[in-house]
Amino acid sequence: NVYMEKNFISITKFDIVEWEDITLQLREFLKSYVEDGKTILNDDAPKQLEKTEEAIEQKFEALDDTSKNIINILEEYIKPAVESDGGNIEFKSYNEATKKVEVLLQGACSGCPSSTFTLKNGIESMLKEMLNDNAITVNAING
Repeated sequence: NVYMEKNFISITKFDIVEWEDITLQLREFLKSYVEDGKTILNDDAPKQLEKTEEAIEQKFEALDDTSKNIINILEEYIKPAVESDGGNIEFKSYNEATKKVEVLLQGACSGCPSSTFTLKNGIESMLKEMLNDNAITVNAING
């Protein structure tokens, strides 16, 4: 898997090869790919993925106040730390009746049981404290 963000790329490998055996080759491949001017993302990718600024803003404005607060907390406090480790976190949903928050983990944070558990508990604790609601639970989905 390859996950790209604004300022990094996260690559998942299988255990049959060690990072030190492929890191140089990966860097050279990526460097030459970019230098050759090859397409990294199609121009219409944000539109197809509904990730344009306008689409994101429309989705945000349609949410309830608690969901907006959760997104703001994730963006300000959680996302920078996750990105510094080569991952991303994305708000998926909040159920007001069950107080359940679903987030999607991407990049380096996806698929690693320890990071999933650590992030889930950290996010849950922070949301409980910052929203003053001990009933909130978090479901972290690997994406």
